[in-house]
Amino acid sequence: MTIWRPATHEIDPLLEAVANAARATILPSASINIPLPSADGIRSQRLRDGRELRLKLSTQYLERGQRGFCTVLVYALQGNAIVDNCMGYSVTGQALLDVASRAFLDVEFRLESVGPVMP
Repeated sequence: MTIWRPATHEIDPLLEAVANAARATILPSASINIPLPSADGIRSQRLRDGRELRLKLSTQYLERGQRGFCTVLVYALQGNAIVDNCMGYSVTGQALLDVASRAFLDVEFRLESVGPVMP
């Protein structure tokens, strides 16, 4: 059993925004402080540190599984992010949603830099 401990450092604003967007994409009712996507599916927002983020993220249901005592739904995450119209990232990962409580047990992803992008 894991024991809760307070955070030892502040989460990076970019990582926080991607994780929140993943939650809002899977469960639209979880969209706290998350802008709605535009008609083309791109979310634009200003991060806490002042950078501008444009994010296109899609999720796909993979499977229903068991994690400990919890029945979970596993979703794949995939997308692209552009920060300040100059640096591009590829987003891949997965999210675990508890069926009973509809709480996210985990949202993990990897941001891989794809380099500078042309405006």
